[in-house]
Amino acid sequence: MGTNNTNKNNKNPTDVIGVISALAGLATAATPLVVNAINNAKSKSSEKSEEKIKIPELYHKGFPIDLEQAVRMLEDCGLKSSTSKLTMKEANPRYRDCFDSQVIDSNPKQGTIVKIGSTVCLRYIPEEVIAESQRLFDDMQRTKAEAKERTKEKFSLAVQKTKQGTVKIFKRSNKVESIEEDMSNE
Repeated sequence: MGTNNTNKNNKNPTDVIGVISALAGLATAATPLVVNAINNAKSKSSEKSEEKIKIPELYHKGFPIDLEQAVRMLEDCGLKSSTSKLTMKEANPRYRDCFDSQVIDSNPKQGTIVKIGSTVCLRYIPEEVIAESQRLFDDMQRTKAEAKERTKEKFSLAVQKTKQGTVKIFKRSNKVESIEEDMSNE
């Protein structure tokens, strides 16, 4: 019994070397497979981060959209958004026909190709800027009308002076002719 037990525990050194060689062979054969799997995983994750998308049309004169719709459109495309409203200093008569929270600009601009997950800043117009823009437009129209009226008055005055000057010249001319006639008759 003792001899059998010893034989079971004593392994032949060539057997151990064979097992190690087999494991080394498996590792060598598996290494390219593991490297390929790692590279594929990396390329798939980098492909996702490198995927690009065109920023959708967020503002257009004939097709205005509000801030909420624009944010939703960006999210649906896999983009993030931040918002920036126009200030009173930026009021401009061209904004008088806009509606509250209408998107008027973006950074980057619509149509630009960006990475998925990028942030797009949306510029929108608040109600008070629209009201100020309307006031500026009204002032501009009133100033134009006043300038037009002043021009009409100046033109009318110039025409009157021209008529008066023509009449004086005509009267003088007639006087000279009548004096010359009187002198020749004598």
